[in-house]
Amino acid sequence: MIIRKFSEKDLPQVLNLCREVRQHHIDILNGYFTEQDDAIEQIGFVDSLTKDNMVALVAEDDGNLCGYLLAEIKNAPYLQKSKIAHICNFGVAKKMRRHGIGRVLMDAFYELCREENVDEIRLGVFNKNVEAYRFYERYGFLPFEQRMNLQVQKK
Repeated sequence: MIIRKFSEKDLPQVLNLCREVRQHHIDILNGYFTEQDDAIEQIGFVDSLTKDNMVALVAEDDGNLCGYLLAEIKNAPYLQKSKIAHICNFGVAKKMRRHGIGRVLMDAFYELCREENVDEIRLGVFNKNVEAYRFYERYGFLPFEQRMNLQVQKK
């Protein structure tokens, strides 16, 4: 398995992986998300080809993509440590989970962040996504901020 930067030829496989991860989120969150719109989903990956602040990595095994990581690096001048990498999208093919692919992807991204002098890596994880939450904890992520939402009842 190799970790490399996303290329345009990867788009069909990445979109399939994103669709699988989206379905996983639909399942664990009882339909919170809509079905994937490929035109919207591909924006960040395509942007990573031309924008310096976007990073897209893929995990490839025998020509097949089995994982991906999409992140944006931003400066936050209101923070003391102001260079922040935010992981926007991260997933591993269902049949390949628990084989170390997520860790290898995260390791590659971590090293890239060190090279780019990033101060902090952030991500969001749904409370009901227990396996992902535990993965991030094992990697060293700590809870920092709680986001809350309230569903508005329609009249």
